[in-house]
Amino acid sequence: MWALLLSVAVLTFLSVFLLGKRLSLTQTRQLQVERLKSRVGLINHYSEDKQKDQVCWWCTFGRVLGGNSKKEIEKTRELLVKAGFREDRHLGAYFFIKFCVVLFVSLVCLGLWTWFSIRVQVAVLFPVVSLLLPERVLIEMAKMRLNRIKDALPDFLDMANICMSAGLSYLVAFKRVSDELKEMYPEICYEFHYLLDQIQIGVPRQDALKQFAERNPADEIKELIQVLAQNEKLGTPIGSAINEFSRRLYQHRESKIEEKAAKTSAKMAIVILPFLMLPYFILMLGEKMVMLGRHW
Repeated sequence: MWALLLSVAVLTFLSVFLLGKRLSLTQTRQLQVERLKSRVGLINHYSEDKQKDQVCWWCTFGRVLGGNSKKEIEKTRELLVKAGFREDRHLGAYFFIKFCVVLFVSLVCLGLWTWFSIRVQVAVLFPVVSLLLPERVLIEMAKMRLNRIKDALPDFLDMANICMSAGLSYLVAFKRVSDELKEMYPEICYEFHYLLDQIQIGVPRQDALKQFAERNPADEIKELIQVLAQNEKLGTPIGSAINEFSRRLYQHRESKIEEKAAKTSAKMAIVILPFLMLPYFILMLGEKMVMLGRHW
C-alpha cells in the first residue's frame, strides 16, 4: 500500500513540475518575441511588471487552480488587497500555495491513515482545516496591517500638518510625508502613495478617497476621509481640521493605554495572589505549628 501511495505522490509531483515547466517555456518564448518586437519598434511600451508576471509560472498555474467563479475570485482579491497584496500575480500565488498546502496535508493524512491506522474522521478533518487555513491567515494578516496603519496615522497627520503650515497643499504634504516616513511606516505610506497615484492618473478625488476608506476599513480612516471631503466641499482651512483630528486620535490612544493599564493590575492580581497567599499563610501558621509540635 505504501508503494502505491509513493507512486501517486511521485506522479503528482512530476505532473505539476512538467506542467509548470511547459508554461514557463511558453511564457519565456512569448517574452522573447515581445522583446524582439519592442526592439524593431512594433511595440512602443514594454512593461517590466508584465515580465515578472510571465516569469512567475506558478502564479499562472495558481490562476488555473483558482477556478472561474467570479464571486470567489473577487472575494479573494479583496482580502489580498486588504493584506497589502495588490498585484495580479499575488492572486495566482495565493491559489497555488493553498493547493500545495491542501495536497501536502492530504498526503500526510493518507500516509498516517495507512501506516498508523488513525481514524478516518481525523484523516478527513485535517485536509478540510488546511483548506480554510490560508484564508484565515490572510484575514489575520489584514487585521495586523490595519492595526499598524491605525497606529501610524496620528504621527503621519502631525508631519503632514507641519508641512501644510509651511504652505504646502494637503496632497503635496501627504506625498512629502510618505516619502520621508516610508522606512518607518511602510504600510500607511504605501496607501497614501496609492491614493495620490490614483488622483494623478485622473480618478476623481472623492472616488479616490472613498476607495482609500474601502481598502482600509477602520473608523479612524473613515473619519479622516469625512474630514477631507467636508473641508474640500466647504472650502475651509484643512490644516486646522487635520490638526484637531490628529489631536483627537492622540487623546483616544492615551485613553486606550490608560484603560489597558487599569486592567493590567487586576489581571496581575489573579496570577500574583496565589503566590503571595501561600508564603503569607506559612508565616501566619508556622509559629502555631511549631508550638503545637512542642506540646506533642
